[in-house]
Amino acid sequence: MRIPSTRTLVQACLYTTFAGVSALMFLRYKIQQDIRNAEYFRSAMKLLRAHPGSVHYLGQPIKETGFDLGDNEHNYCDGKNAQFEVSIKGPKDKGKMFFWAERAESKDWIVNRLEVELNSVPDKRLIVQTSS
Repeated sequence: MRIPSTRTLVQACLYTTFAGVSALMFLRYKIQQDIRNAEYFRSAMKLLRAHPGSVHYLGQPIKETGFDLGDNEHNYCDGKNAQFEVSIKGPKDKGKMFFWAERAESKDWIVNRLEVELNSVPDKRLIVQTSS
């Protein structure tokens, strides 16, 4: 049996690495899309976009620019409770949206609290929604 050349081995290693990294990036994208399409996430974004204060400070349209899947302290959903820290931006400013939601007995998600922290005023938060 003939031993493959070093060049062939390096090429095989590079192709395998590229395929693995591509698969991981695709998996991360799919997980983020599943979260973005979840009822609690859509409800939070709907509340944010409908709030006059957030529209005033961020402008329209308000877009989310991502969240860190590796931050299990701020970003998680266990089926009954969800909490996320989401980067957002508008034409006037950027910031972060923080929201807490829970699944009610009727199986619908309710956003209990939603706050916005603007980059221009990092030490204060705009309260968009609070449970009554």
